[in-house]
Amino acid sequence: MAARRKCDRLIQEGEVRVDGAIVIEPGTRVDPDRQRVSVGGRPLPRAQAQAYYALHKPVGVLTTMSDPGGRPTVKSYLPEKGPRLFPVGRLDGDTSGLLLFTSDGELAHRLMHPRYEIPKTYHLSLSAPPSPRALAQLGLGVEYAPGETSRPARVEILRREPERTLVALTIAEGRNRQVRRMCAALGLSLEALARVRVGPVELGDLAAGALRPLAREEVAALRNAVATARAPGEAKRRPVTPGGVRRTRRKPGPRRR
Repeated sequence: MAARRKCDRLIQEGEVRVDGAIVIEPGTRVDPDRQRVSVGGRPLPRAQAQAYYALHKPVGVLTTMSDPGGRPTVKSYLPEKGPRLFPVGRLDGDTSGLLLFTSDGELAHRLMHPRYEIPKTYHLSLSAPPSPRALAQLGLGVEYAPGETSRPARVEILRREPERTLVALTIAEGRNRQVRRMCAALGLSLEALARVRVGPVELGDLAAGALRPLAREEVAALRNAVATARAPGEAKRRPVTPGGVRRTRRKPGPRRR
């Protein structure tokens, strides 16, 4: 019916009833097959099957459903019928590449939450050869704003040409215009930026402006990626030896003779 925060507000304002009784506690469990749920006096619509899509967002298209200035938005690339879709994260207007859409709010929330550290791979097209020192710093972490330093990343040179160098950069975070700011801080001449992978889902040969539904295996892989994340405060697992036995540190004690 609405975004997560708006739904929480509707509940807290007493707009939601379950079997005729007002429920103001977010997180209350309800069986929609056995119980009657209404919002503002109207029955809650039947839930539609969840939808999952990958879009190759072209340059110049905004990651929003509307724009007061009349600029092109991703909405024009989405199906007109079916469940309400929303983007998983965003790409800047001048960045192209893979953008996921879904009606599955819980999965989208987890994929976007920094706690789950979903890796994203970008292709950086540089108009001048980068120095080895700049590439090394890109992998180690870059202070691109006061108090803001990127985490260690994976860097790979894909192609070197006289007038262009193509670099793959994989990060597990996604702050506002982060990759562009990292490049600017290192003096890299970024000519074009494209995202080619989000977690286990790849852009592949999807044409610019094309939309495709995710395969069942891709959705399962996304769910698995967020299901295996470590919860805040959870202790790290002990390392596993080649034989499959977890190493345990011994407590100090008297030495045997």
